[in-house]
Amino acid sequence: MTKIKDIPKVDRPRERFLKKGPDALSKSDLLAILLGSGIKGKNVQKLSQQVIQKFGKGFLDISVDDLQKISGIGQAKALQVVSAVSLVKRFYQEEKSNELIIKNSQDVLSLIYDLRDKKKEHLVCLYLNARNGLLKKEVVSVGLLDKTLLHPREIFHPATELNAASVILVHNHPSGDTTPSEKDTQVVEKIAQAGEIMGIPVIDFIIVSENEHYSFCEKLKKTGTDFDYVADGTQATLFDLLEIERPVYEMSVRKVEKHYFQPIQQKAGYFQLQNRRYLGNKHKLLGFIEDIISEKCGKIDSLCDIFSGTGVVGERFNTPEVKIISNDFLYANYVCLNAFLGVSKDILASVANKISHLNNLQSKDDNYFSKHFGGTYFSLENARKIGAIREEIDRIAENEDERSLLICSLLYAVDKVANTVGHYDAFRKKLDTVQPLKLLVPDFDYSRNKNNKVYREDANALIRKITCDVLYIDPPYNSRQYSDAYHLLENLVEWKKPAVVGIGKKMDRSHIKSSYCLKNATQAFEDLIMNAKCNHILLSYNNTGDSKDGRSNARMKDKDILRILNSKGEVEIFEKEYKAFTTGKSNGDDNAERIFYCKVTK
Repeated sequence: MTKIKDIPKVDRPRERFLKKGPDALSKSDLLAILLGSGIKGKNVQKLSQQVIQKFGKGFLDISVDDLQKISGIGQAKALQVVSAVSLVKRFYQEEKSNELIIKNSQDVLSLIYDLRDKKKEHLVCLYLNARNGLLKKEVVSVGLLDKTLLHPREIFHPATELNAASVILVHNHPSGDTTPSEKDTQVVEKIAQAGEIMGIPVIDFIIVSENEHYSFCEKLKKTGTDFDYVADGTQATLFDLLEIERPVYEMSVRKVEKHYFQPIQQKAGYFQLQNRRYLGNKHKLLGFIEDIISEKCGKIDSLCDIFSGTGVVGERFNTPEVKIISNDFLYANYVCLNAFLGVSKDILASVANKISHLNNLQSKDDNYFSKHFGGTYFSLENARKIGAIREEIDRIAENEDERSLLICSLLYAVDKVANTVGHYDAFRKKLDTVQPLKLLVPDFDYSRNKNNKVYREDANALIRKITCDVLYIDPPYNSRQYSDAYHLLENLVEWKKPAVVGIGKKMDRSHIKSSYCLKNATQAFEDLIMNAKCNHILLSYNNTGDSKDGRSNARMKDKDILRILNSKGEVEIFEKEYKAFTTGKSNGDDNAERIFYCKVTK
């Protein structure tokens, strides 16, 4: 395949654009400039031609997910292309649309003329999109405006449903005097703060009477009525204009010295949920978590472990009386969660017989798994058997419950013979893990699972669908994606036999990247908390020590965690010294496991 650098400069898209302008380039050439680079075996021009041919006239409606389905286009490139398309469409829509754009207070006043002569006080909210286009005009309240009676919920619940980017509030004074009262000012500050927390800014609060009006935005900016809300690309917001002091929350930490961990006796031939090497596994901290829930939450009826991982926290509280909601967006974790916490029928005898059959399988021929992972992550013999067993599971499993139990058994067996340090970011140089693969039978009590629910969803999408008594949150702490650390297991469970690349033999993982490992982790967490419907929140978030590697640093700052949780209720922090997994570049001397507890009152 010809590389882009081997093409004469005069024929390269960028050089032709600079010399002859955009009209001299084809659509695929223009897209090639946006993509920037190709992939192994396919230069950027060929990749661009593939995209244009695939989507044709539907290109303007392309989504990030659509692009990520094309091999070689990850999330970053997809976002770059879709953002460029959206930008052009936005300008075109603004030019051609009949959309009502709210530029300044005069535009607002033309919309609420009917409010001037009302005999009762009204509060009206204008919901705007990102272009300041009007989405909806709605009366929020009628009667005396009182900060103790008016709850931000009345304003921001419709805003979230409309996907509003900002709001403008209008209030009438039947007396004729538009001078803000003390209550008006208090309400403005309260709503501006709520908008800041929700990420839906309040642009202006306007008081009107029959002949006058008062705009907080205009007065605070000390400008006249020709003032536009958007100037030089920046939107003025009341929160910033009011210069409201952002609350500073003190770190009040209760240190716990109690020793909890006691080894659990394991039955011969069986394995338990905690018998797995996994980054951030909370098994040794279960007593610590249980004590906090016992002290702060009392008797509970449901617990949601929304970033379940291995699922040991949910299992600790799993009884017939407590509904456990488990969730993880990695398929390898989901099947094990379903096996231990979702299966509610007595099918272990059948599963045990099938596990015996799988252990007796003989495989001397290479298969997808041995070709890619034999001699590196596993001995060749074990890799051949793993591939053969995975094929056989799909043949003999009679239903999804059996399939989950058999795949889960395989994953735990794989973990015991893997030539790694506990994850699959890389394999050890010396292949000295040669013990034979052996599947064991899952050890769990199916009678406890009748009320449980197991999900494989994005946590921020799921939180909008569920309610629970206790919400336990254990998100990734840093920028190290779990889909990178466990790509091999994900590949084995999905069994789509994708192409793998690099020394680490990793498949495309762009569809399973967590926002909590990215720069927008704080925004994702704030969205999760704002939409949580629960009575108690427990957040596990490690201080991660002093790292020499920026990838190991915590994505969320303590001050942001406290600000967000305090918006729901009072927060306490519990801390226990704990030696966590490191990659060898972190100083874990002061490492501590922390639980942020919030009693939800708001």
